[in-house]
Formats: sequence, structure tokens, C-alpha cells
Amino acid sequence: EFIETDIVANAFILFAAGFETVSTAMSFCLYELALKKPIQDKVREEMNKMKNKHNAEIDNDFLKDLHYLEMVLAETLRKYPPLITLFREATQDYQVPDDTFVIEKGTKVLIPAYAIHHDYRYYPDPETFDPERFSPEEKAKRPNGTYMPFGDGPRLCIGKRFAEMEMKLALTEILTKYEVEPCEKTDIPMRFSLRSLIIMPENGIWLKFKPIHASK
Repeated sequence: EFIETDIVANAFILFAAGFETVSTAMSFCLYELALKKPIQDKVREEMNKMKNKHNAEIDNDFLKDLHYLEMVLAETLRKYPPLITLFREATQDYQVPDDTFVIEKGTKVLIPAYAIHHDYRYYPDPETFDPERFSPEEKAKRPNGTYMPFGDGPRLCIGKRFAEMEMKLALTEILTKYEVEPCEKTDIPMRFSLRSLIIMPENGIWLKFKPIHASK
């Protein structure tokens, strides 16, 4: 049974734990879209099309219809997963298939999420930003356990759907009003900070936002 304090505390954790990771993921997404103008244009076209379909009402139904944006966000989180490594503990002895090795109960297991996301066997040319990797057809070709920006299994991040909704909403507000471009301070290629536990840009992400009405 939950008391009010438990509910408030968990709600606070959802917002606190998700703030830095969501803002960083959005920044990486805008960085890639600034460098890939055709992809940015395709995202904006979908947003405007769905705005017309939903009479400019940005609600849950509108956000669920942004399928290409979902692919773009998935590719962003593949290339820039918030956590480089996931930590787990074996709850029982596990016989590794087709091997004599047994992972004993209580063993700490490190899962290299970043390395898996950049494994050419699952993601050819992994440094290239390509949302088409997450089309239904391409996703069906990959085995389970090859994409885990929110973790995996029973301990999957509880804030996954909330984070995705936040990013879709914020990106819609930005990209329907501004074109995003690199500027003289934009790091190309991206360099990561070595002093952070999560993936962070070494020098921040610097971009130029140009109001769309001013460019027409």
C-alpha cells in the first residue's frame, strides 16, 4: 500500500532523474538534425501534416502519430545512449546457451550498451545517423537485446513513455517554429566529456535557430 509521501517521492524522482537525460537527448537530436537538413525537413513536414490532421491540437493522439519522429529519436538514443553501461545482478544461476560457462547467482553483470549500439553487425556504418534503421522492417531483422537506451527487461526505465512524450512535444514546439543549423562553435565531429557518468558533449552543443517565418 502506498501513502501520499511514496507517490510524491516517486513523482519527484521521475522528473529529477529524467531532466538531464531528456534535455541531453534532445540536444543531441537537434545537433544531428542541424547536420542532416533533409532529415530535419522530413521531421518538420510530418509535424505540420499531423497538425493539419489534428486541427492544430497537440495532444496524445497527435504525438502518437509522429512515427518518423519516433524513428529519429530512436536513432538519437542508439547513437547517444544516456548510459554507456547497464549494471545488473544475476538472481539465479544461468547456463549460457551453446557454452559451458555458467553465470552464478549474485554475479554482477555489466552490459556495454554503447558498444552494442555501435556494433556493425547490428547497425552497419554505426557512426552514420540514419533513422531508417528503426523502420518496422529493419527493427524486425535485429535480435532482442541490441537496443537498450532505457535498459531492458523487468527493470526497464519506468520513465520511458514520459520521456518520449516530453521529447516529442518539445521538438514539435521548436521545429515547427525554427530551422536548426550548425554555427561556428558547433563541434563537428562531436566530442564527449570524460568527466561525466552519462554521455555528455565536451564543449556543450552550440546551434543556430532561425525563425521559419523570417526565411520565407
